[in-house]
Amino acid sequence: MYCPHGIDMGVMFGYLRGLCFSQGFVPHEMKIGSGMHWIYNAQMDVTVTDYVETCEWMAEENEEYYPGLTIPVDKVDSDIMYVVNAREPKHYPQDLAEAAILFHLAGENWTVPSKGWEGTSLSMFAGDWACCKQQVEGVYEAMERLKVKRYVGTECGHQHRATITEGPYWAGRKSGDPPAPGLHYVEWVLEALETGKLKLDPTKKIKEPVTLQDPCNYVRNHGLADVTRKIMSYIAEDFREMSPNREHNFCCGGGGGMNGIGRYREERNIGLKVKRDQILATGAKFVVSACHNCWDAIRDLEEVYKIGIKWSFLKPILLDMVIVPDHLKPEEEKE
Repeated sequence: MYCPHGIDMGVMFGYLRGLCFSQGFVPHEMKIGSGMHWIYNAQMDVTVTDYVETCEWMAEENEEYYPGLTIPVDKVDSDIMYVVNAREPKHYPQDLAEAAILFHLAGENWTVPSKGWEGTSLSMFAGDWACCKQQVEGVYEAMERLKVKRYVGTECGHQHRATITEGPYWAGRKSGDPPAPGLHYVEWVLEALETGKLKLDPTKKIKEPVTLQDPCNYVRNHGLADVTRKIMSYIAEDFREMSPNREHNFCCGGGGGMNGIGRYREERNIGLKVKRDQILATGAKFVVSACHNCWDAIRDLEEVYKIGIKWSFLKPILLDMVIVPDHLKPEEEKE
């Protein structure tokens, strides 16, 4: 944003990562993460069978409360192909369930792919460009195989950058576009709210002061700052901006792979003071962040500095506020 010569420092450091990786200079956690992508096409050891079974499990767990709920796998000609971060099926399967419930309530024709379900790329952080190409091509093959109209990626900044912003170039797509239009989850949420596919109970708006973390990979790199702020107008009564904000906001403290590198935890804790002070200056006690790395970094910030804040993705907030149409309620709850 501020280089006097107009040099894109993200691209510059990307080249540097690639050069270092080619010479074996890479933190071992990033090397392991990239290796996972080579083997599993995911940043964690989640197989196709694991993923499909997790989808089935989450649908079964919640079908009692949301009759007719399914997580369709490999449904051809769907309007939406939903792609996740491997941490969700591995550690936070409820996130997958929450996404499914919101798609269900919005009446979406959607699917998840059995292969090509992982949108993230730790290989991007490692500088392993050959692996980046393989990873994103797996997602694109799923788009083409299922003939989907749009891609929607979960609440993760670098999945959007890896699959939608930079992915087409790794895959050699001269258009610079993926096979189908790609949306970050915040774009789908705003569309659902503005079109009335999702209706929220205004009495359930967040009453306490709330602030918003701007994830670099879809704000600076994809211009979605206004999208998240429009969503905040639906869910918060007392929204307070950090300063600076939008594309000028400071890093959460966990970007670029730093969340996953234990060796530099103490140095990262020092960096987290910047975000700590930004949050404290707003007076807010609740931080919304639709990004896995930001969510993790703010969790770690609270663990270290204990400033008394809560933090959340959008999905659980929306589920607390959404109005369930009568025809989608369990029989005993219908009016």
